[in-house]
Amino acid sequence: MKIRCRNLGLFGGTFNPVHIGHLRLAEDVREEFNLDIIVFIPANIPPHKTIEKDPGTFHRLNMVECAITGNEHFICDDIEIKRGGISYTIDTINYIYENYHFEDKPFFIIGSDLLDEIGTWKEIELVMAKNQFIVLLRENRSARDLSLNDFSFEKKSLFKDQGPGKIVNFPGKISDFPGKILYFKKRKLDITSSEIRIRIKQGKGIRYLVTDEVLHYIIKNNLYKELRGRSAE
Repeated sequence: MKIRCRNLGLFGGTFNPVHIGHLRLAEDVREEFNLDIIVFIPANIPPHKTIEKDPGTFHRLNMVECAITGNEHFICDDIEIKRGGISYTIDTINYIYENYHFEDKPFFIIGSDLLDEIGTWKEIELVMAKNQFIVLLRENRSARDLSLNDFSFEKKSLFKDQGPGKIVNFPGKISDFPGKILYFKKRKLDITSSEIRIRIKQGKGIRYLVTDEVLHYIIKNNLYKELRGRSAE
C-alpha cells in the first residue's frame, strides 16, 4: 500500500551518524512549509562524495531509524541502500512517485552549497520537473544573492522562463509559495557528523549531540573505530 499524505519532504544524506542538527533542521522545515511527512533517505554510495569512516549502510540506516523513533512525521526509507550502487536522485524520485501518494510535488531538501553542482546530477531535467526544492541557506550565502542564474552548469535554458526562486520569510504556508525553488534560513546549530566521529576517536563525549538512542547504538556496536566502553557518553 502506498504511503499517503498531502505534502511530502525528502531529506537525503549519508547520516554518518545522524545527529540532533539533522533532526532539528527536518522539524524546522516540516513546520515552516506545513509538510506532513519528512522521509529520511540514507545514501548507499553518494555520486559526489566519499563516505569517511563508514561503519556500513546497515548501521547508518539503523541509527536513523533509532533517531526518529517517536516522531509520527518522520519516516526512514532504505530504498537507496536496497537498490545498491551509486545513489542517483532521479532513481529515488521515480521510486517515491511509485510508492508514495501526495497532492503536491515532493519537496527535495538541499543545502545551498549543492547549487553549484546540481547541473552534474543525473537527468537533472526530470529531477527539476518532478520536484520542488527547499534550499537551506548557509551562513556565507544570502537568499537575496541566490537565483537560478547562479547555477554553474551548461543547461541554463532549463530555467529560462521560471525566474528566481521565491524568497521565504517565515512564518509562511506552503500554499503561499507556488515556485519551484524555496529558500529557508536554517537555524544555527554547529553540529557535524565529522565532529562527532572525531570526538569518538579522541574518546570525548557525544551526549546531547545525538539522541540517546543513537548514543547507545554507537556504544553497543562499538562504531567509529576507537570508541571503547562508555567513552562516547
